[in-house]
Amino acid sequence: MSADGDLQRSMQRRWVQESSLFSHTADVFNAWGSPGVFAGSAVMYAAGWARGRPDVARLGMRTGEAIVLSGVVTGGLKGFAGRARPYVSPGQPRDFRMMSGVSDGARQSFPSGHTTAAFAFASAMHRELRRTRPATARWAGPVLYAAAALTGVARMHSDNHWASDVVMGAGIGVVSGAVVARFHADRPGHWLDRTFLPRAQAHAR
Repeated sequence: MSADGDLQRSMQRRWVQESSLFSHTADVFNAWGSPGVFAGSAVMYAAGWARGRPDVARLGMRTGEAIVLSGVVTGGLKGFAGRARPYVSPGQPRDFRMMSGVSDGARQSFPSGHTTAAFAFASAMHRELRRTRPATARWAGPVLYAAAALTGVARMHSDNHWASDVVMGAGIGVVSGAVVARFHADRPGHWLDRTFLPRAQAHAR
């Protein structure tokens, strides 16, 4: 948090903001954080059902669970912390007003929801791939986490979040993916799988 002010000023420098490359890249990864990862989970889940691919359907379900779990945690923290976004309080990263984030979107900076969702998606997918397709996980993991990290940078570029918002969001996302993976590893055939996946898929471990 002590570096938030300096990092914000660096991101808002004129040449950074006027660079078409940086701006277009930021647009892409802002969209990846939302709605990209939500759409990705839904598409994988639907495609798995449509094509009879239990592994694909499960990927969509696990990433979706991680995104929902991380969103609940992040949403609660946003409302409670009431931190002003950088564009509202430039150079004042310690502008917190407890509970003001419940009703004021301009005070929902901490933590970054886009970054949280992107890291939750990356964490859940990477862990599922490591279990089912280790060879794919070796290259997919770095790609997924790089995309999530660039989502965080994009949120700073757009002046919607401080660096510490991004770091906290990343941590929540990674832990959420790990929690979902551990939950299902300890509970094979859980009612979630029995309800939302075909029987043959629910036990395909």
